[in-house]
Order: sequence, then C-alpha cells, then structure tokens
Amino acid sequence: MRKEPPGGEELAVAAPHCYCGRLARLQTSWTESNPLRRFYVCPKSERGKNGCGFFVWVDIEMPRRERALMAWLLRTKREVEDQIVRARAREKKLWIALFISWAFVFMVWFGNVG
Repeated sequence: MRKEPPGGEELAVAAPHCYCGRLARLQTSWTESNPLRRFYVCPKSERGKNGCGFFVWVDIEMPRRERALMAWLLRTKREVEDQIVRARAREKKLWIALFISWAFVFMVWFGNVG
C-alpha cells in the first residue's frame, strides 16, 4: 500500500529532463480550463515557442466543480487587481489636481499682498 505524505506536504520529486536533454522547468497554469495546475515544460519554450515540445502535467486534473470555482476566483482576482490599478490612477490625478489648486490659492493669496 502506498503511503501518502502527511498534511498535504509535497514529495520531493526531481524534475524530469526534456527531449533535448535539459532539466524541465516547472510552471503553473493560470488558464480557466486548468487553473493552478502545475506542469513541466522544456526550458527553451516561451510564449509562442514550444522548444523541443516536452510537456507533462504534475498535478492530477481537478474535478469540474473545483475547476469552475478556481476559474471564478482567478477571474475575480483579476477584476479586483484591475480596479486597484484604476483607483491608483484616479488617486494620482486627484493629488495632482489638489497640488495645482493649492498652488493657485497660494499665488492668489500672496499675489494680492504686495
């Protein structure tokens, strides 16, 4: 009988070698179809390039319900991150407007004194 690691610990597994003999690179999928699923790929592969074509999943496929939940969580996370970026941009514009208004008030206040 196979013994499972206690408490969700991962087993130390050596990375496989790809077809071109290099040590494969571990990556994580962020797609909605395979959210947070890890896989090994040729280190020469980059976006749009397959390297030697080596690809192997590390994790088992999630059940459909969990996969849908993870996809929803990732979408929600991206939406919140986009909202934060927009809020920071708006905050920056408001600080600039505040500075300009202060400068204008300062010029009016001290410009009329003399």
